Amino acid sequence: MAKDNLTNLLSQLNIQLSQDEHSQVEHTCVKLLDSGCENPADVFRRCLVAIIQQDKYQKALHYLKKFKHIDERYGRKFALEKLYIFYKLNKPDEFNTLYNEVITDDLDTVLQKDIGSLRGILHVRAQYCYKNGLYQEAFKIYQHLASHNETDQDNQIELACNERVPLSVATDLMSRSPLVTPIDESSYDLLFNESFIMASIGKYDEAIELLEKALQEATNEGYQNDINTIKLQLSFVLQMVGKTTKSKEILKSLLKELKADSPFYLICQNNLNAFVDFSKYNTNFNLLLRELNVERLNSFNLQTFTCEQWSNIQRNVLFLRLFNNAKIHSQNSILSRTFDKYSKLVDNVTLESYKTQAKKLYHHTTKTILSGTDGSAIGILLLTIQLLIIEKEWENAIRISELFLNESWKSSFEKFNDSQAIVCYVLFELYKIKGRNNSKSVLLKKLDSVRAQLGGKIQEDIPFWKHVGFELLSMGNAKESKALLREVSSFSKGNEDELVDRVVLSHSLDIAQGIDLVRDIDVDELIRLGVKPLESSAKKNKNATVSKVQKKKVLELKKKRKIKRIEKFLQGRDASKLPDPERWLPLRDRSTYRPKKKQQQGAKQTQGGAMNKKSEQALDISKKGKPAANKKSKSKKKGRK
Repeated sequence: MAKDNLTNLLSQLNIQLSQDEHSQVEHTCVKLLDSGCENPADVFRRCLVAIIQQDKYQKALHYLKKFKHIDERYGRKFALEKLYIFYKLNKPDEFNTLYNEVITDDLDTVLQKDIGSLRGILHVRAQYCYKNGLYQEAFKIYQHLASHNETDQDNQIELACNERVPLSVATDLMSRSPLVTPIDESSYDLLFNESFIMASIGKYDEAIELLEKALQEATNEGYQNDINTIKLQLSFVLQMVGKTTKSKEILKSLLKELKADSPFYLICQNNLNAFVDFSKYNTNFNLLLRELNVERLNSFNLQTFTCEQWSNIQRNVLFLRLFNNAKIHSQNSILSRTFDKYSKLVDNVTLESYKTQAKKLYHHTTKTILSGTDGSAIGILLLTIQLLIIEKEWENAIRISELFLNESWKSSFEKFNDSQAIVCYVLFELYKIKGRNNSKSVLLKKLDSVRAQLGGKIQEDIPFWKHVGFELLSMGNAKESKALLREVSSFSKGNEDELVDRVVLSHSLDIAQGIDLVRDIDVDELIRLGVKPLESSAKKNKNATVSKVQKKKVLELKKKRKIKRIEKFLQGRDASKLPDPERWLPLRDRSTYRPKKKQQQGAKQTQGGAMNKKSEQALDISKKGKPAANKKSKSKKKGRK
């Protein structure tokens, strides 16, 4: 192409860039690249930016392949745009390969240097980490970007929002490092992100208050997409606090406003279906899966949802497929591998009794644990424990849990992971139900050995060791409990726990301090929520009181059972015939009694045997006659004839 034509194209490109005509910029850049322009790297970068502005990421991937020779030679100059494209298309292998080429050092080393030229790449990396569940790395990057923003390279409000995003999923990160950016109530985006954190830690009232403020601000500014997003989150939090009517109203209003083919519409529709009570005996799961539109839901993948949202959706779909008796393929997740094995072990998940299922899984899980406790063994173990608890087979549940821990700690206590912590939680609860304090003491001694082997590295699981500290306190081991809780409190920076501090700092745990700690607790509310008092099972059985309503129910049940027994007894009997009036007399005293033939002939009677009338008369001396006086006795004559 002539030089003047290239000049014209470049001048058009400058005009289009100034007018934000992204589609025209794209076509002009492609023409320049096809014509062999002098600065292909700059032109190709502008082409990628124009395509990103149009959200045509698949098309950007096509151009990367088409102009591969430019990418191979000048790829470092538009690495940021390429990383963003790979992030949006959810291509982790390509993203990580390019990121490691651009940034060769580890994250801590990079953050210690001047990050001016790498700021954009770190932004994309943080977004990628959040999308793929690497919340700690995302939080660390956002905190560093927020604390090194002296020249206002980034918007402070956006940085504050980004810093709070990982905390909505991993709230424990707040205990490791406090927030850098303050809250600003003038930004509804910031209020919206803050509400996620409040909801994640269970402060639903505060979350509702923040969402209502954010909704008001967004409505004033008129951003409909943001309004719909805030309404969806508000309906979810209202559902969590039990305000189902208001939550349904919000979802129904959203369904009227949204387009039926949008992912937002599908999420609202499925959230509305979540209010229905499903039963594995009565629900048509084929119809339910069709209504949820699982195929379309799967088409969105991580391009639309975060890692946490996507995993929640997949778990729920797996449960529905399990109770639909559909074939479940074993995949990377522990849940899918557990369900795959479960569906193969039982004949019919829906119809087979829990007792049979518990028996089958108990024997299978025992063999699995003896083979090894790594991998998905924890999944099948927890399912087995649930089935055993349903059947109230407490001892078997304790036995198989102890087997898992013993096999895990067979060689040493050095390897302590989340699976072992979960089983310890389960055992503490089972020991409490069965009142096995000695077994709890043995487990606490083993955990003390585990802590010694870890060498003080308990900060990786602060909530678990805090729980162990209070279990020690419940067993009367105040000295060991204080030592452990003191160690726990030293790692809990910025997240003070008043109860832990009271236990650690007090020289003697007196009753007055205990009363102060529980003064504001609403006992009636706790009982209403289903919390049971801390007492042994033996004491519960001894002191159990039966209410009048329960007594009435028991009496009615007894009456119904008695009626059923009578009906069963009278089946096939003539109701018109009256019962025998002599049925209470012994057999020999009844008028219908007839002695046996031997008794009638005067046979020898046994002691206590029945006697006929003839024998009785023979014994009556008054009826005997006088003996004959001159009766000659007949005698045989002996001798020879």
